[in-house]
Amino acid sequence: MPLSEFEKRELELIGDGLEEEDPGLAALLGRDAFTLSRRTRFRRGLLLFAAGVCVLLLGLVIRAPSLGIAGFAVMNGAGYWAIKDLRWSWRTTKRQATQLEGNIE
Repeated sequence: MPLSEFEKRELELIGDGLEEEDPGLAALLGRDAFTLSRRTRFRRGLLLFAAGVCVLLLGLVIRAPSLGIAGFAVMNGAGYWAIKDLRWSWRTTKRQATQLEGNIE
């Protein structure tokens, strides 16, 4: 639901007041800080995933199943943490089936 003109003006007044009161916070909120944190989270997740692979392989080499299981758990947790906030597509795709597959007559 779009904002009314009154709500837009009020929001703009609140933003102007914030800029006057605390310019540092306004600058932080004004830039796209969330994309940076998403990118950083993804990189750290990949690094932890690689560390989990190393621990898993170390567990296999020294024949320590508990170490291998721990490495696998680190891999799974890091993989989930790395991709949980990614956007997979910029557009939503709606697939509409006109005919049943296999029934082409």
